[in-house]
Amino acid sequence: MSHYERRLSEDLEAIRNAIDLVGKDVASGLERCVRAVRTEDRDMLYQIAVDDLAINRQIREIDELCHAFVARHLPAARHLRFISSVLRLTIALERAGDYAVTISRVVLQLENALSDDLVKQIGDMAEMAWAMLADAVRAFLEADVELARATKRVGKRIDRQYDERFQDLIEGATQRPALQQASLLKIFGKIERFSDQAKNICDEAMFVATGELKAPRVFRILFLDERNDLVSQLAAGLAAKQFPDHGVYSSAGWAAAESHDGDLAAVADRFALTVTRPRLITELAESPVEYHLVVAINVPSEHLPRIPYHTILLRWDDITVPPANLPPEARAEALDALVRELSANLSSLMERLRGTEPD
Repeated sequence: MSHYERRLSEDLEAIRNAIDLVGKDVASGLERCVRAVRTEDRDMLYQIAVDDLAINRQIREIDELCHAFVARHLPAARHLRFISSVLRLTIALERAGDYAVTISRVVLQLENALSDDLVKQIGDMAEMAWAMLADAVRAFLEADVELARATKRVGKRIDRQYDERFQDLIEGATQRPALQQASLLKIFGKIERFSDQAKNICDEAMFVATGELKAPRVFRILFLDERNDLVSQLAAGLAAKQFPDHGVYSSAGWAAAESHDGDLAAVADRFALTVTRPRLITELAESPVEYHLVVAINVPSEHLPRIPYHTILLRWDDITVPPANLPPEARAEALDALVRELSANLSSLMERLRGTEPD
């Protein structure tokens, strides 16, 4: 091994060792925070905030090692991928450490002890999060793609837990003091964000190992109207035709019809759209939590489903639905206008979701 190769290897190992150390310290911060909550150890909660200063210094030292590596070795290919990913990874680790500190500060401000049930819920969710971060860092250091993918899947479980905790807290808001209510929302939210940073590290692990960038998100979108016999069916069909690679589209109604609108089949044939039988929203295999977006088309507020924390509700309240009693020629023209209106709304929506593609 040449002197240059030995120096390059040593510099890379120094960066890896520093990442391993700070990753363990960040995961330990959340673990100690939960232990302090369980034992009501206020001194430990304060110590977590002090220890975060050392974590921040470690992260700055990693950044300096990366800058020195670039200046010394002028990296290319996999070494350049590694260094660029490390610089993004350190941001994720610093944020995760900050979330543990925020949780400790919030707990310190509580005037009343948390119930055993709430402490267990916090502990269960946090244990998944700090184990996830530890696995994410290991996947990065070992360039283990399968571990990174498996670890990201844990993040989905944490997201579902957070949605459940959020809804439980909202429904029980009148049963606890306002400060505790706000504090619990923040605690669970920061644990969920801690896991999000672990997911970001997993993305960097896969990039280092394969050179592949994070795949664009495929959006799960539900179109909802009253009867699911015309408009929501057309919206889902048009979305699937125009943006097949960017989403998975469903439609439903809150009072679904027994059969399609008489003209739906003709319109679908004319525009080469796929439609399904009318369905109640309660018939869907997925609950709203499984969707990124619910698009409510002319839906009164009292008929909207409960929208989970991670789901976005968009309301299209001004869609023009042609009356059924129009003369055939006028109704055909009105249906064509409806298709154009939906298509324009979809184009605008997807541009906001995924941006514009280069020509």
